[in-house]
Amino acid sequence: MTGTSDDGTGAGGTDDTREPAGPGGPGAAEPVPQGVRPADGWRGRWQERAAKLRDQARDRAKEWWPRLRPVLTQFRWSDEPQPSVTIVDRRVPPALLVPAQGQVYGFVVRATFTWTSDSARPELFGWYVDYFQQQANQRLRRIAARCARETPPHRPREVEIALYEALTGDDALPWRYERGDVSFTCEPDVSVHLDERVRRLLQPYWDQRIALECERDLDRRRAEYAEERRARETAESTEPDGPPAAGMPEALREDHQPHKRAGEAPPRAAEQRRRQSAPDSPVEQFTPLEPLLPPPVPQSPRSATGPRPAPAQPGERAPAPPGERTPAQPGETASGDPEQPGPAGA
Repeated sequence: MTGTSDDGTGAGGTDDTREPAGPGGPGAAEPVPQGVRPADGWRGRWQERAAKLRDQARDRAKEWWPRLRPVLTQFRWSDEPQPSVTIVDRRVPPALLVPAQGQVYGFVVRATFTWTSDSARPELFGWYVDYFQQQANQRLRRIAARCARETPPHRPREVEIALYEALTGDDALPWRYERGDVSFTCEPDVSVHLDERVRRLLQPYWDQRIALECERDLDRRRAEYAEERRARETAESTEPDGPPAAGMPEALREDHQPHKRAGEAPPRAAEQRRRQSAPDSPVEQFTPLEPLLPPPVPQSPRSATGPRPAPAQPGERAPAPPGERTPAQPGETASGDPEQPGPAGA
C-alpha cells in the first residue's frame, strides 16, 4: 500500500509513473561545469551582457593595436647603443673667502662651473653634478688659497692672474671626473673681488685719486684749447687773405667770417678785441625824438686843432691863423718886425 500526498505525489515512496533516470534517458540533466552556476533570472542576463562587452572590447583592441604599437615602441628602453647627446649645465656656488697676506683680510672668489657630459642619462645628470660639485669647490679653494697667501689684500687683480697661471699640470682645464662608465668635464670661470671691509678703507683714497685725475685732464684740455687758439691767431696774422688753417677745429672754422668786400684784409685779433665793447661799458642811449632834432653845429677847423687862442688886448692885433698873412701896419715890415730907422740919406 502506498500513500499519496495532497498534491498527488507519493510521500515516502516512489512514483511508479516516473521513468528511471539513466545516462541516456530523457529525464537526465545536462552536466554543469564545476564553479559555474546555472544561469537563471537577472544573473543570466548580466552574464550575457558582460560577454557581449568583452567581445566588443576584443574587436576594438584588434583594430587599434596596429596604430598603437609604433608609439609604444618609442617609449621602450632598449639595450642598443643610443647616439651620444652632450648635456651642459652651469652652476654658481656660494662665493669663497680666502685669506690674504697677514691673515687679517681676505679676497672674495666667485666662480661659475660649466659641467658637460655625453655619457650620462638626462634623468641622472643633475645627481652626478651635485655629487661632483663639492669636489670641484674644494679643489678651487685650495688653488685660490695658495695664490692669495702672499698677496696684499688690496690687490685682487694679482690674485686673479696668479690663479689662472696656476691652472696647469694636474690642475689644467678642463677638470675631469668619472664614476663608473659616466665621465664629466668641468671648466670654472673665476673672478676675484675685494673684501667689503677693504673696500670701505680704500674708498677715500680712490675718491681723491679720481678728483686729481679729472683735474689733470681738465688742465690738459685747457692747454690744448689755448694752443689751438694761438695757432689760429698766428695763421690769421700771417695769412690775411688765405683760407683757415687746415688743422683748425670745426667750431673755430665756423667762427671765421668771410670778408665783406673782395680784397679787404681781415681785421687783426687785437683790433677785433678793441672794437668789442667791454662787459661793463654804458649802453648807448637812443630817444625817439632824435631824428627830429636839428643837426649839430659843425665846429671850425681852428677849434678842432690845437688850443683856442686867448682874446687880444686893446691896442693889440689878433694873431692870424697859421699859414695866413696879414697886411703890414705902418712902421712894420712885411715879416711883422718893427721898422728900424736907417741912416740918413739911405
